[in-house]
Amino acid sequence: MSGAQDTKSAAGSLFLLFSFLIRDGNLLRSPVLAYAIMASFTRSGMIYAINAIAGGAAIAAGNVTLLAATVLSTLTFSHMARVNSFKLVETTKRRLRTRLSRRLLDARASYLAGRDQGKVYSIVTHEVNEISHASTNFIESLEACLLIAFCIPYLFYLSWPSGAATLTAVVIGGFGYLLAQGPAQASAEAASRIEWQFFDRINDVLRGYKELRLREARKDDLQSDIVEISLRERALKLVAERYYSFGQVFAQGAMMGLLCAIVVGLPLLAGTETATVLQILTVVLLTYGPIETVMGNLSSFSRATVAKRLIDGLERDLIKETEDGVTPERPDDTPSFRSIELRGATTVLTSTSAAGDDESFTVGPLDLTFVPGEVVFICGGNGAGKSTLISLLTGLRRPDAGEILLDGQVVKDVDLIRYRGLFSAVFSEFHLFSRLYGLSEDERADIPRHLADLDLAHRVSVTEESFSTLALSTGQKRRLALSVALAEKRPIIVLDEFAADQDPVRRALFYDVLVPQMARDGHLVLAVTHDEHRFTQCDRLIRMEAGQIVSDERLNGGALKVM
Repeated sequence: MSGAQDTKSAAGSLFLLFSFLIRDGNLLRSPVLAYAIMASFTRSGMIYAINAIAGGAAIAAGNVTLLAATVLSTLTFSHMARVNSFKLVETTKRRLRTRLSRRLLDARASYLAGRDQGKVYSIVTHEVNEISHASTNFIESLEACLLIAFCIPYLFYLSWPSGAATLTAVVIGGFGYLLAQGPAQASAEAASRIEWQFFDRINDVLRGYKELRLREARKDDLQSDIVEISLRERALKLVAERYYSFGQVFAQGAMMGLLCAIVVGLPLLAGTETATVLQILTVVLLTYGPIETVMGNLSSFSRATVAKRLIDGLERDLIKETEDGVTPERPDDTPSFRSIELRGATTVLTSTSAAGDDESFTVGPLDLTFVPGEVVFICGGNGAGKSTLISLLTGLRRPDAGEILLDGQVVKDVDLIRYRGLFSAVFSEFHLFSRLYGLSEDERADIPRHLADLDLAHRVSVTEESFSTLALSTGQKRRLALSVALAEKRPIIVLDEFAADQDPVRRALFYDVLVPQMARDGHLVLAVTHDEHRFTQCDRLIRMEAGQIVSDERLNGGALKVM
């Protein structure tokens, strides 16, 4: 029963793959389908012409002309089919990658923060390539199948036992493939999941190159882990390949049996004449290659089926986590606000421990109100919830309970993009883009002034739509990110541990010059900091411990509020 179920499942998966290639690969609108059909038709005509010449007492000029025309046409149509098939591969790859990248860009930030990057890299690169190349194999197999469909009736016409034997060999070969696909696909999918871990380890190598070079034992352990993962992946792929090979050997055996039956069996058992046997043998030999093409491509289709399943899984997750119904920013919008309030905002962070147990940390409930022109410092120990507060406030994380209010109105999911348009930020783990994505011409023109204010003009300039260099120290990169944030002219600027990477001179520049200037320009400045000797330079100081606000102190003559 299990074998029958595996066979049924493999056939169903193959059907879904072909449906995808036809629909998403734009096959019906591509000329490749017409070229493949014509190549099969002319190849069938070539076989008929060869047999007509071989079976005639004299060589007829019409048959010779037909043979020459069909040979030339077959080569021409096959060439055009291959060229257009390559276009189909690139089209399918482009559509898949751009669609997945759009899904990733539209997914919730909280979802992306918890994903394995190795899995995403592998699916967007390796799995997409696997399914794209199946487009070429699909066209080759379609051309071969059409030829077989043309030739089998011709074989029945020449000798019904030869037609029946050929049909039986094709069916047996296909059944052998389906029989092997269940365990082959299971092993191939497991190997792909192991490969995700390999991408994660390579990510460790690239991001942790400094730490790795400070301790040889760490480097050796990481290499050992990479070797172990590679061996596990290799073992699983070998298992899959054995099953794929079994399916192909099964098919090849069926075809070899067919040749033996035609050469030996037909003359002995059916009493077929030698001339007819030669004609049958010509047809079988000229279709043997196409049949092997189909059987050989079946393993490629099986791998593509696994890739399709993994891509579909990622896409389902991304669709589920898409920020649906959000209202886009309008270019003519000038972001402004009168107040932002967190009312009972609470979120629960969940992680899995090394022992496999789920651990949770609750931040909130948080009750805070912010207005323009304030300088607010947020302090607390590591793990106090400061960065989570920033994520809630900027709309990157939605509260599990409670509300965010903008000018007294609850911020709903459809309002998120416009709400986030109030914020510019330099996060503690910031990313600096080499190109000035999304900035208007006026904003780009404003960056050189900020580079001068931030003491970066001697190191970096703006060339067209990118920075001249990113070969900077961490502190310089952070100041460069701030230049972009200031150029955006948004009413709220969030700075998470900005001063931590600055030398004393630039740290003084930040606290004594930049922060007061941002406040005078009307910005609400939210800065996470541990510089206690600078706390007097803010209008308001919020202290956090264990996910709770323990004090909210208004300085410079303001009231003291202890939570």
